Order: sequence, then C-alpha cells, then structure tokens
Amino acid sequence: MNPALVKLLLMQGNAVLRRVFRGTESTRKKAFLAVGFIVIVLWLLSAGLSAIKSKRSDPARVRTVVPLALLGVCLLTAVTSAGDKAIAFTPGEVDQLFPGPFSRRELLGYKLAKSAFFAVLSGLIMSVMLLPHAHSWAVCFIGVFLALLFVMFFSIAVVLVGQTIGEAAFSRVRRVVVAGVFILAFVGVKFYVGGSSGWQVAREFQNSSVGAVVLAPLQAFGNAMTAETFPELLKWAFYAIFLIAILVGLVVMLDANYLEVAMNASQRRYEKIQRMRGGSILSGVGVSNAGRWRLSMLPWAGGAGPIAWRQITHALRTSRGLLLVLAIIAMVAAPLMTTSRHDINFYRGVGIVAMWTVLWLSSMLNYDFRGDIDQMDTLKALPISPIAVCIGQLVAPVMVLSILQWLLLAGIAALLPAQRPVIAAVATVALPFNVLLFCAENLVFMLFPSRPAVASPGDPQILGRKFVFLLMKSLILMAGVLVAAVAGALVWVITGKSLPLTATGTAITFLVEGAGLVALIAWAYQRFDPSVDTPA
Repeated sequence: MNPALVKLLLMQGNAVLRRVFRGTESTRKKAFLAVGFIVIVLWLLSAGLSAIKSKRSDPARVRTVVPLALLGVCLLTAVTSAGDKAIAFTPGEVDQLFPGPFSRRELLGYKLAKSAFFAVLSGLIMSVMLLPHAHSWAVCFIGVFLALLFVMFFSIAVVLVGQTIGEAAFSRVRRVVVAGVFILAFVGVKFYVGGSSGWQVAREFQNSSVGAVVLAPLQAFGNAMTAETFPELLKWAFYAIFLIAILVGLVVMLDANYLEVAMNASQRRYEKIQRMRGGSILSGVGVSNAGRWRLSMLPWAGGAGPIAWRQITHALRTSRGLLLVLAIIAMVAAPLMTTSRHDINFYRGVGIVAMWTVLWLSSMLNYDFRGDIDQMDTLKALPISPIAVCIGQLVAPVMVLSILQWLLLAGIAALLPAQRPVIAAVATVALPFNVLLFCAENLVFMLFPSRPAVASPGDPQILGRKFVFLLMKSLILMAGVLVAAVAGALVWVITGKSLPLTATGTAITFLVEGAGLVALIAWAYQRFDPSVDTPA
C-alpha cells in the first residue's frame, strides 16, 4: 500500500480518539461523556462476570445458530443496499483520493484495511457478548473477527458482482432471492404452528439436504468460536481464512469498475445519511415514488391540520421503510404468538419484547419536531399558536405507530380467537399511550435538541447522550403508566371487573397526561432559539 495511505489510516485513528473528546469544554458534553464511559465499563463488567458465573452453553447450539445468522446477514446484504457500507468512501476521501496518484488496488487495500480495523473493534465488543458461549475470550474473538471479515468481503463481492452483471439483471436476482426468503419464512412459520420450537426448526433445516449444502461453508466460523483446543481452533480458523481468501480473490478479480462502484455507493450512502440526519430514520431504508401517494388537505384546526398533513404525507412517501419494519415484526411475532405453550414466562417475554419494540419504533418515527429541526425557524415564523404547532407535529407519528400496532393486533386476534377481548382492550389503549410516548420523545428532544448519530455510533458521548435521553423518557413514561394503571385499577374495582370500561378509563388517563405534556412541549418550543439551539 502507498505510504501516504498508511499515514492517512494512522491519522484517522488519532481522529477517532479526538472525536471522542471533542467539545468537552461544555458541561453537558462532559456529563454525556462520563455517562457513556460509565455505561461501557458497567456493561463490560456485567458481561464478564455473567460469563464467569454462568454455565457455558452447549457448543452444538452455537454451531447451529452461527451459520444461520451468517446466512441471514448474507441474504440481507444480497437483497438490500447494505453492501454500500462496505464499499463506500466518505465524501472527503472521494474528493481527495480518487483524483490522487493511487491505483485501484491501492485504494481497495486502503478500504479493506480500514474496514478490518473497525472489524477488530466490533469483534472486541461482540466477543464479550458471546463469551458465555465460548471456551475462552481469545478463541471467541478470533471466531467473531473472522466472521466479521467474511461478512465484509461478501458484501463487497455482492456489490461488485451486481455491477458486473448489470443493474437490471441484479435487480431480478434480488427479487428471486426475496421471494425465496419469504417462502422459507412461510415454511418456518408452518413448522412453528405445527408445534415445533425455533430450535427444532433450525435443527431440521440444518439436517436437511438443502440446509446441509447451504450452511456447510459457514460451519467453520461457529466451530472456530466454540473450539476447545488450540489444534481445533487452528483447523477451523484455517477453513475460515480459506473462505475469506476466496472472497478476497473474487474482489480483486472484479476491481475493474471498483472506483465507479465505490463512487456510486458513496453517493447513495451520503444521501441516505443526509436524509437520516434531516428527517425520519426510516428514510434511510428506502423511499418510494413520491408522486404515488396523495393525501387530501386536512382541516385547518387552528393551523395544526396543514402541519399534520405535511408530516403524514412524508410518512406515506417513506412507506417502504414502514412496510419493511412491519414485515420484520410480523414475521417474528406471528410464530411466537401462535405457539401452543402459553405460561407466565411466555407473557412476560412478550411484554418485554413489545415494550422494547415500541421504544425502538418511537425513536425511528421522526415525523415530528425531531425531523423538522432544520425547519424550526420557518415554523416559528408561522402565525400559529405553539399548542397548534405541537399538536400538528404529534399527529403523524402517533397515527403511524397506532396503525402498525392495530394491524399486528388484528393478525394476532385472527390467530388467537380466545384472546380477542384482551386484544380489543389493548387496541383501545394503544393510541392514547402513543400520545404519551411521543409527547415524552418530543419534550426530551426540545429540551436537549440533537441529530441522529449516523457517523460515529461508538462515540461514548453519543452513547451517554442516548442513555440519558432514554432514562428521561423512561421516567416520564413510567410515571404516566403508573398513574394510568392506578386509574384503571380503580375503574376495574368500581365497575365490577369490566374490561372495556377499565380500558376506556386507562385511555382517558393517558390522554389527560398527554395534554399536560403538550403544554410543556409548547413551552419548550417557545423558548427554542433556532440561531442558538439548532444542533450542528
């Protein structure tokens, strides 16, 4: 590799450290940085102690799951644009390195070396998470690092192959792969409905003739992670390195159009990041044809109607991302909800998954103030009351999340007729709860405005900020849910255990709490100064 590129890699490593401590003259950023480091240290200690105290899992299970997980990642890379990340350069690198005196091979080596460095960092973190499933940390790290390298080179190879055979043909191949994935998912659901567990389905697929052929090359990575002796580790690591070498050779053979492919991927990724920074995170998943969706103008409603119309229209025009998220949730939830073994642990697990899913979706549906951070000066110049602006901003995310929940609940009700009264009660409470949820999101955002972190996800400052925001939002939600639960319990006792009236009373409580938070958001909106508070 050219010495200048080696020096650039070293300088970028130093820049990563400087970026961690940037802006620490601010008290708030110092607090975020401290919280981030504390969270990382506590997490590492917790994972390490848990791995020491807990009994090591069955290596056979790990060797079954790892190939399936790698197969899933490879399929996602093939059917989506995830491979752009592996081959994309930053805008500065495109402007400075592409016209420079560097060959395609040198730039390819530079990109691979840079990606390998981040694979080392990711491997250090993931190996700690997977330590309870491995014989030792060093063995686990080697296996995880090799798996990450395989995924990285596979992603690059997929992008280059797609460019080589032509975009039209590659799109057809993608559609065939997507159809095959849905067929396999349907077969898996049929196995679940038939009473088999997810572990049994995985084992049956692995033992089938098709599964044995598809998963055979990927077995080396799971075996390397769970190797118990040094000769065994060398054996499986050699096989894994051999597979990676084949991919490296394929990438080198296909580098004729590397610069053109990398430039196109870099442009797409930069545009995706800009959309994510300026609007909904789901905008980075894929945007459908903007002219296809039309929505009639909503009533004026004091100025809230046009604002809500604009946000709802934006949500409709990014519907591909929403449909993808809904499909993922439905594919995971449907087999879980139709299993024949329902007990207290099952419902507790479903509740935890549902809670985290709602929190995750609420952070992605930025069809409110979070997506309008660059339009705050325009909003404040409108002759509309702050309350109307806040209501208009909240309508779109509340309705989108509620519709997603109602669709999922309708599917569950169709599969579980005996639970329909409870599902109807949950559906009644869903929209009012979402009002409280997005009021909490927007209140925290208006008090501490920030942009989505898409460039440096491992930054302790960003981690600390996300943790603090999640803690504040959780405290608001817990207080609101506690008050609503007490009100619902009183209605339950007074009405003689009437589920519909209890759900109605709980929903009214959530709406009253949301109205109070809307007033607080309006106050925060009034004190927001676009010239000072707009994040960089």
